[in-house]
Amino acid sequence: MVSRLEALGLSLLVLYFAYHAFAGEKGLGRWSDAQLELEDRKADLARIEADLTRLRTDIRRLTPGSVDPDFVEALARDKLAFVYPNEIVLMASAGSIAN
Repeated sequence: MVSRLEALGLSLLVLYFAYHAFAGEKGLGRWSDAQLELEDRKADLARIEADLTRLRTDIRRLTPGSVDPDFVEALARDKLAFVYPNEIVLMASAGSIAN
């Protein structure tokens, strides 16, 4: 028969391993946190890859020899605020623009 001391020792050993399986550095709690972090990183990667694809397309549209004039005009209007002499520019405050 197993003595009380042996039973106590075995119980403490089981509790020790059970604690570390759930709350330890590499336990189930940390694993679920790591899964959430992984999903966040995957979303970041997808955003970065979409930006990279867009930038590669923009580079291709601005490559000498195959420049897209409509794209250059859109960039000049957007980034440099270029307008044609006969155009009328309407200014609106940021608070008055409705989505």
